[in-house]
Amino acid sequence: LKDLKSTAHFPKEMKSFRNTIEMVEDCDRTRLRLQADIADSVNLVKALVIKAEDARLLNNMDSMKRMYAQLYELNLELIGEYKKRANNHAELLKHLKVVNTMIQKAAHLRTGRFKSQVVQECRRAIKSNNIHSLVDIFRTGSAAS
Repeated sequence: LKDLKSTAHFPKEMKSFRNTIEMVEDCDRTRLRLQADIADSVNLVKALVIKAEDARLLNNMDSMKRMYAQLYELNLELIGEYKKRANNHAELLKHLKVVNTMIQKAAHLRTGRFKSQVVQECRRAIKSNNIHSLVDIFRTGSAAS
């Protein structure tokens, strides 16, 4: 038996997979929001460093101390944001491993060129950001036309 095509129907697995896809999308949205927040904070850090240096050059020590105190607080916030981002990244990786496992399971239901076709179709769906078509690929072995 060189080539074997199959149709699969696993409702519990597909429901679980849809939840995983939703979690991946949620993690991705969170990642984008955190990146924007960090970028804003970095711009504020740059401005505070410049203001503090200006105050130092003008020999205005009270203003300089105030700027460095704000910079210290902002640095603590950035460290907190980084930890959130690291946790989000770990969560995203966990869910992406589940997606990869499901792709492997779907491929193992077929043999030969149909097995390769499932992997190729899944890669194409992920590359084109058409994640929801993965369920059809898992079920039938090809994307719904």
